[in-house]
Amino acid sequence: MTTCPQLVYTSASRTLEGPGFGVVQLSPDWPAEVGDSRATLGPLIALGDGESFGLRHTAGGRIAYRKVQAGTDAFGRPGNHLVHLLWDGAGRVTPRDVLAFRSGGGFLDGLPAEAEPSRGAPAVEVPSARRSLPALTADDVDALLPHVAAVLAAVAAGAGVVGLPARTASGRDVAELVFGVLPRALASAVALHVGTASALGDAAAVRVHVGPEVPNDLLSEGPVPDGQDTARARALLEAAAKKELCSDNVRKLETLDRWLFADTWTGLDPASLTPVQLVAVLESEKAGWWLSSPDAVDVACAVAASSPEVDAALRTALSQHPDAWDRLRDRELDAALTAVFGGAGQAEVPIGFTGLTRAELCEAFTAELARGRRLAEVGGAAATLVEESVALPQPVALLQLTDDLAGLARLATSRPVVREALVREWAGVDEWPASSASLLGHLLLEDPDWFLTLGGAAPVSVVRAALPWAAERLAASMVERLALTVAASELAGQGWALRDVLFRSGLPDEEVAAIVARNFLVLAGDDGWPGEVARLAAGALGAGPGGESAEGRRKTGMWPRRRR
Repeated sequence: MTTCPQLVYTSASRTLEGPGFGVVQLSPDWPAEVGDSRATLGPLIALGDGESFGLRHTAGGRIAYRKVQAGTDAFGRPGNHLVHLLWDGAGRVTPRDVLAFRSGGGFLDGLPAEAEPSRGAPAVEVPSARRSLPALTADDVDALLPHVAAVLAAVAAGAGVVGLPARTASGRDVAELVFGVLPRALASAVALHVGTASALGDAAAVRVHVGPEVPNDLLSEGPVPDGQDTARARALLEAAAKKELCSDNVRKLETLDRWLFADTWTGLDPASLTPVQLVAVLESEKAGWWLSSPDAVDVACAVAASSPEVDAALRTALSQHPDAWDRLRDRELDAALTAVFGGAGQAEVPIGFTGLTRAELCEAFTAELARGRRLAEVGGAAATLVEESVALPQPVALLQLTDDLAGLARLATSRPVVREALVREWAGVDEWPASSASLLGHLLLEDPDWFLTLGGAAPVSVVRAALPWAAERLAASMVERLALTVAASELAGQGWALRDVLFRSGLPDEEVAAIVARNFLVLAGDDGWPGEVARLAAGALGAGPGGESAEGRRKTGMWPRRRR
């Protein structure tokens, strides 16, 4: 119920203003800004032909009104009329309520004979009209379609004037049916005028005029219904014909569309759906079925990245359908692993909508490795995942990880946790894979100190294969560093610095000679020369305590010339 102060205006022998036309009954709470005299009420009390009623909007509330002919006035003259006004300061009364209130005899038809002028008239209770829509036939649907579409178009535009006929060809009341089909909240901002074209002072942006009196120039103010308006109207009417009515609480057209078309949208190509339509589908009863389609899930996840509404609806739907969540999680995990094993070179490990944790990715990654899957490339996302798996720790066999030995060498050199894991694995090898020499060679390219770390734990064949392979690919300064590292290591004394590094490096003879001259004693010691002999030889060659000249080395023939 909405409690409404009332005002009754007519011609009587006694009114609040004296004899003749004036206000006879007035509630104490009647608003002063509306007025309570012939001078202030203006068009609200203007005489019309026959009956007129409706709902007028003002800045402070709404006025439900009805005007009827009342026979003769207090002096026996024809032309009297009675106006009954109800004030709704809360703005709750809707066109449907006014139509039902008038049909139920709520408005006064005339002034009781015993009525006395009073400013203490009780307020009137206007009930919220219960929805009672009569059965609609196919002909009714067709007849009402353009009228419902016109009102929806004005509501969608936020402004407009709509003209409706009083009745359909079969005699159905158009206004009652239109406002019975439309949700109360959706039509709450619409003003209604039945039997009059005058709406002077009406503040409503959307006005509906019922009856033949509506002039064409008023109707030109209203928007023309488009295909969407017509589709909404037909869907609403066809649902009503099946006794299915949209909730009166629906206030937005987007929400109405969800109720009307969600089932239809579930059958469309997911990629064609708008964010609003996706939300409707995800909030519908068919969300679980719809989410069983990988294409639908992919579209929803893609749109969710830029639409908070879709993101929230998708998460809610997945929480309500755990099987769909599990399928999505499995697919995202598979996609992440495919990206990592495929060598795409991403900088980041793809996580996905379901928020896969690093631990889950690492567990799945190492499980794939255990099944024999190998990395195509160790870089970007793959390198990160290897490092994190080793750090957890998860079992990662680095020597069987990949054919991208250069990438593995870079990772082991730059990431201490991977370096430590490789050293442990290297020390525990029982059967050396064929790639061991190549891996050691790549490690030496990254840092010659790897010789000190791994050389002593590997077979001689592996070490002597790795040294010349690396030397051939290093710049002169790094060749010198590698030679000195070998010559000063625990494996020194076997001549590898000269025979496997310097003489196999491919550097020009002059550069090799210069390196030997700078480091004669160290290299001679690695080659097995007794210290005293090496020092005497260096002195005899005039090379000084540290080495000898390249010319002296060539003349004495201390070491054989390198094979090209």
